[in-house]
Amino acid sequence: MLRRVLDAARTAHSISEVVLCTDSPEIVDLGTTWGYRVLLTSPSCSSGSERIASVVGELNSDVVINVQGDQPFVDPLVIESMCHVFRERTPTPGVVTPIYRLPAEKLANPDVVKVVVSAQQRALYFSRAAVPFVRGQEQAEWYQQAVHWGHVGMYGYHADVLAGWSQLLPSVLEDAEKLEQLRLLDNGITIETYEIIAHSRNTLSVDSPSDLERARELVNQ
Repeated sequence: MLRRVLDAARTAHSISEVVLCTDSPEIVDLGTTWGYRVLLTSPSCSSGSERIASVVGELNSDVVINVQGDQPFVDPLVIESMCHVFRERTPTPGVVTPIYRLPAEKLANPDVVKVVVSAQQRALYFSRAAVPFVRGQEQAEWYQQAVHWGHVGMYGYHADVLAGWSQLLPSVLEDAEKLEQLRLLDNGITIETYEIIAHSRNTLSVDSPSDLERARELVNQ
């Protein structure tokens, strides 16, 4: 799975280098064998973003994209779109993440992260709960009253944001939802979004045994 993620990210044309960050000596050896630069990080890192932040000085880039190793069907076009957002939006965003229109059947699934988005395409909140709540309507009918957005677990960071990660105050919201991006919002850092066209592959992250089985099914299709 990890090899698939690395190889797919490498095909994004705007990426200058793919670097594997891990606290596992075994993964260091594998990644090096596969031909990637690998940075060994502390096992105390609480999230992928914190892991990257701990070695940002070794990455030599103004923009760093965090692609997580549990996304075996990561789409290089989603990475390209993120690079486009950094190039075209003024001022240059500090943090960018992709979102997609969430189908009604995923609203109640706590493994599917939802995001509330402002009219300016900024993330207002991320949650495992079904938000926004549509009062007075059955959940199956919510899509008629509001757009519900799903979140793809990929983040683009300006290096300055990562360099300041250790100064961010701990977040009660992050701890409750187990969502690292809430630390940013809780500390007043804006997260900008962009919409992608979603399908069964590019929104799949492997967070459970059933997700792994689904990934195996998709590989064989």
